[in-house]
Amino acid sequence: MRKSEIVLLKGDITERDTDAIINTSNDRLILGSGLGGAIKAKGGNQIAQECAQFGSIDIGEAVLTSGGDLKTGAVIHVALTEYDGQITRENIECSLQNCLRLANKQRFKSIAIPDMSVGISRFSPEECAETVFMVLKEYTARKSRSLQHIEIVLWDIDTLRIYKQKYTETFEQETA
Repeated sequence: MRKSEIVLLKGDITERDTDAIINTSNDRLILGSGLGGAIKAKGGNQIAQECAQFGSIDIGEAVLTSGGDLKTGAVIHVALTEYDGQITRENIECSLQNCLRLANKQRFKSIAIPDMSVGISRFSPEECAETVFMVLKEYTARKSRSLQHIEIVLWDIDTLRIYKQKYTETFEQETA
């Protein structure tokens, strides 16, 4: 097992040059608005066509497509909610675990994770950060085989502050 570096960034996940980025989607894998819409707009319709081949997937299930025209090599799409459904702590935990497993299976060395609390039904960013770091701490300590670099890419400075605080509380150290 390798030690994984976790980096917190403010920015646009569609601009990241990692082996894969994570797209938090609904169970229909529709790339309509929000992050999915940005991925389709910047990465091209090819990604949406690849998603369509999967049809509907179960909550927490993660599937892989190419990165299309994005800088990243691949997109891991995960069903965080049902279409127009609510985000729950359990959904975040299960979804992130399955994304990490898929990244490990693909032997990815780097991934970028978005804020998993945004969307039509906003989830508490504090609870989301706690959940994300709990999963990452467990996974990187016991199960990670290939991941060396994990980026958490947040859209706004306020959420970045929350994540930095929760990171420090979880890992008992300051972020860079």
